[in-house]
Amino acid sequence: MPRKCIVKVVLSKEQREILDELARRLGTSESETLRMALMDYAKELSLVMEIIQRKKL
Repeated sequence: MPRKCIVKVVLSKEQREILDELARRLGTSESETLRMALMDYAKELSLVMEIIQRKKL
């Protein structure tokens, strides 16, 4: 299994409150909430498909 990369994130007080509330409502950890938000945004930008297509070449 590939090693996971650790990323540190600096959030404002307001952003932290939003993250805490999202994680609570979703019943997930803060890390999982951030991962889901990142992937949702990447999908919205079609970045996920672009990277998959690049790997096929």
